[in-house]
Amino acid sequence: MTGLGGWRPGGFGGWRAAVREARTGWPVSAVLAVLAAVLTVAALLWPPVFDRLATGELARRLDAAQVGGPLLVSRASLNAPVDGRGGPLPPQFGTLDTDLVKVGEKMRQGASGELAGALVRVSGWVQADGMELSGDGVPEPHGNAGVMSLVYAQDAASRVRWVAGRAPGLPADPERAPIELGLSAASLEQFGLKVGQRVQLSGDARFTGAVVVGEFEPLEGSDDLWRELPLLNSPMDTQVQASQYVRYGQAMVSPAGLEAMESRGARTLDAAWVFWAAEQPWGAGGTSAGARELSRQAREFGNTAAVAVCGGLISDRFPCPVGTRTVAPPRLTQQLSVLVDAFVAQRARTVALQSFALAGLLAIGVSTAVAAARLGARRREAALALQRARGAGEPALAAVRLLEAVPAALVGLLAGWAVSVRWADGRPLGAWWPAVTAVVLVACAPAVAVWWQGRAVRRAGREPVRRRGLRRALGLSARLVAEGAVLVLAGAGVLQLRLRGAAPAGAETDPQLALVPVVLGLAAVVVVLRVYPVPLRLVSRWARRRRGAVALVGLAQAGRRSGAAATALLVLVPALACAVFGALVSGTVREGRAAAAQWRTGGDAVVLGPAQRPLPVEELGRVPGVAGVLQVRGGLASLTSDDDGTAVKGVGLAGVDPAALARYEPGSALAAALAASPELAEPLGEGAELPALADAVTAARFPDGSFDADAGASRFRVRIVGVLPEGAAADRAIGPVVGDVGTAGGLLVFGGPGAERLPRQNGQRTAAVLFADPGRPGTAAGAARIDAARLRAVVAGSAAAAGAGGGGAAGGAVGRGAAVEIRLLDGQLRDSAGDGLVSALETAFRASAAIGLLLGLVAVVLELLLSSAERGRMLAHLRTLGLGGRAAAGVQLVQLLPVMAAAVVGGTLLGLALPWLLGPALELRAFTAGPGAPPFAPDWAGIVLAAVGLLVLVPCAAALEGVTGRRRVPQVLRLGEGAQ
Repeated sequence: MTGLGGWRPGGFGGWRAAVREARTGWPVSAVLAVLAAVLTVAALLWPPVFDRLATGELARRLDAAQVGGPLLVSRASLNAPVDGRGGPLPPQFGTLDTDLVKVGEKMRQGASGELAGALVRVSGWVQADGMELSGDGVPEPHGNAGVMSLVYAQDAASRVRWVAGRAPGLPADPERAPIELGLSAASLEQFGLKVGQRVQLSGDARFTGAVVVGEFEPLEGSDDLWRELPLLNSPMDTQVQASQYVRYGQAMVSPAGLEAMESRGARTLDAAWVFWAAEQPWGAGGTSAGARELSRQAREFGNTAAVAVCGGLISDRFPCPVGTRTVAPPRLTQQLSVLVDAFVAQRARTVALQSFALAGLLAIGVSTAVAAARLGARRREAALALQRARGAGEPALAAVRLLEAVPAALVGLLAGWAVSVRWADGRPLGAWWPAVTAVVLVACAPAVAVWWQGRAVRRAGREPVRRRGLRRALGLSARLVAEGAVLVLAGAGVLQLRLRGAAPAGAETDPQLALVPVVLGLAAVVVVLRVYPVPLRLVSRWARRRRGAVALVGLAQAGRRSGAAATALLVLVPALACAVFGALVSGTVREGRAAAAQWRTGGDAVVLGPAQRPLPVEELGRVPGVAGVLQVRGGLASLTSDDDGTAVKGVGLAGVDPAALARYEPGSALAAALAASPELAEPLGEGAELPALADAVTAARFPDGSFDADAGASRFRVRIVGVLPEGAAADRAIGPVVGDVGTAGGLLVFGGPGAERLPRQNGQRTAAVLFADPGRPGTAAGAARIDAARLRAVVAGSAAAAGAGGGGAAGGAVGRGAAVEIRLLDGQLRDSAGDGLVSALETAFRASAAIGLLLGLVAVVLELLLSSAERGRMLAHLRTLGLGGRAAAGVQLVQLLPVMAAAVVGGTLLGLALPWLLGPALELRAFTAGPGAPPFAPDWAGIVLAAVGLLVLVPCAAALEGVTGRRRVPQVLRLGEGAQ
């Protein structure tokens, strides 16, 4: 009696026979086990490996950012110790440093999660308000007494070298002794003091004597201490009234000096704590979730720090007791979340593209399993035919093959898991579902191959049925139905991706971006297989007209087995497409980052300084290697319409001389547009509207052309006299300023007198773009000719650098103007090439391409083994007819050439077409940070290397199969044997 689905006990020989048969198929089982292990390792180990690389990149970015200044600074007021009635106490020597440590540690302990692990050090400083400096022989700069503030920094001792005298300390009679001061060489010179001199400090009911006990110089001039306390190293002259200046400076003291000042009238001291962040190698900040947590905790750190210091009651009216003093609730300024948010956005794009590489690798592995399953089914063809003759149904035969493959797949899965755990180095493994899905497909491949073989056997023994009309139209072959389904699915996926665009913000993975290219790979294989016979027939006709049998026989065999090429192409086309797409993404990102570095620099170098202070343009022009200097002003404003009061915030302002811009950048479309607008060069009266060119969107928002502009402390009128050319924001010469202010709300460019009238906004910067070769774009070679040391010396000695905070300092520019920064193009290009996330992305595609091509080699070997008997008999027949050994090898090579050509052409075209097919879903601007989406720039060297690798691997596979199969096929036919 026949069971369900043709199942018949004993129909396939019984279970013992099935076990014996399984023993004979161990090579295929071994291949399946290895594939399962490789795919499991790839799926499970992929996230921890790249999380480790991303963590290292976050650590590098933190270190690089903190070279310019701390990212977390907390400030508060320390109140002097008082008695029970609020009166001053005698000096509490030895308590100030302890109280600073207590407050800093309390705030640091208030952090949690990723932020707690990232805060590796906290140091504080405290200073008293400025007091007038007087005494015998003390000059009065500009006719006014100088103002000196006393500063104690906890870690200043390791930042300075005492070149004369000694460091301030605790005098023998600290309650009545003069305050001991340490001054820099610049402070001693500009205040007219010397070591050992006594002075008087007075102000706000405070009066004390002081003595200069030492002269110091910084060990490192760019140290954050001097950026956050710039007056400690170099005094600054500040205009307080018209033609009236006051010189301000700071003196270094010991804790005892400020403790004595508290008892002498200083009731409040200004304190600050700097928190240094560093991502640990074992941290999780490199993951998308960990980085988002770090950013969130950095934004909330101000509240958590205040709670840690003050408890539940946080009010400026009620100071918090800490040690012997009270402290106002601390206020935090931080830039850590800004840095981490940029990292999160780039990391999200990296994960999405890496998931595409992983999905391609898994698909290639499954395709290789299909090739191995076909080989196993072919080798068992006789046994399977006998079992079918005995009455075995296809479900039973497929079930036996499945039972054979499942143990091998499980062994591979467990082996891959063990390897992944060993190499994950304690990091969480990736999700299990990709590995399990791939292993299940690998295990099902033999059963599907046997079912497909049985289907072909049934179709071969069945009489063809004539169908007419609609039935004939709908009675398409199963192959056409499958191919049509693949093409429709690929088209739908591409359409959906193009309509959707980039993945939503905050998404950790993008399954659609990962799977659609895989379906496109299948669609490409379908197209290649359909096109494959056409050029093959044309080449075969050409071979018939030539002498010699090698080309003709080889091409004839290739045409005869064109259907068998499907398995090889199913592996080779996606593998090469993945390699080509990876090279295209790599080239685009690297070229885009280089272009963005050139845009941020403007020329060969640029100096960015606070808008309130003039840059030393003439001195910069005399720096060796500098042949020209272009000044560009920047700003930010909110625009308000006259008609309906519509407001547009965040509009970037840029001012430049059109004639100078045309001289330094002759091909600039912006320079041509500015020169073509004569209104920009007209003289302006007092309070006149400033003419400007606007981007198209802003010009459309203000059709009347005039509106109010609010630039913070300044308000002025603007009149639009023209529209900026397309891509004006990407003009390299104004790039440094535009990159600072941004163009989210639009862009206005002023020229001539209007550029000179732009308000000098606090917190904004002007740029001096330096050119080594005026009229030519900046280059790394041109930047190398500029004397960098002299350039830094000129900037450091200029008024622009006096009292300015460091680049990247959190709050370092408060009250002192924006940061001063020098960018050299060669250094910017080096930094652009050293991004760890870009390197990790390239590593993902290279690893996927390398493993994919190796699996392609395995697939070709399996496909050659599948047809080895047939080819061996064919070659034996030809050898019997007199074909030489070299010609026989040529026949085998020519037989492979069409497959190689189809794989190279199909894979390369698919890889190059993927960016166009994916459209806006392939967002790469997060990697470049340039003015726009980078144009696609393939890495042709990588593409050629992948194609050549494929062309080398396939003949190697043929040679390997020829060596291993030499003993299995006859060299010549014996009497009575046939060619088949």
